[in-house]
Amino acid sequence: MAVTALGPEILDELRAGRSPDIAPRVVDDLALTIDRESVGADGEVRSSTAVWVGRLRRIGRAKLNAWGLSALVDDAELLISELVTNGFRHGTEREITFRLVIGTDVLVLEVDDGSFALPVLRDAGPEELNGRGLKLVSAVAASWGVSSDGTKTWCTLKFPARKGRSQ
Repeated sequence: MAVTALGPEILDELRAGRSPDIAPRVVDDLALTIDRESVGADGEVRSSTAVWVGRLRRIGRAKLNAWGLSALVDDAELLISELVTNGFRHGTEREITFRLVIGTDVLVLEVDDGSFALPVLRDAGPEELNGRGLKLVSAVAASWGVSSDGTKTWCTLKFPARKGRSQ
């Protein structure tokens, strides 16, 4: 999978409230492509693939801390876990691509799993073990969406207001 520029859906979201001709400035852009094994017969992600969820959380934490964005770490780790796990579980390609983009005032997380099936926001019952991931993403992220072809799921986190600067 080739890494591409931010999709039009994400750019539209990032431009909201700004002049339409002003593109958000990217200060850091990390993309990692990870081989995934097929899910098990029980629908669970194999442990040799699942270890990448923790690795990507640690990479995300390190990136955010390096940019002085430690206030976003907890939410970003949760969002990384949900998007990447969904990518591993529902992806159709041999690999997924995880992307972390730091802009001047927003963090974008994106997973390309190759699946054209649109993710579904579910109401999981109290006895169900799965099905709450996108509900968590919706609750925690500033915004989230899916690329027009369905292969990429993304979300954003806005930076906390800094002293002396209004947002």
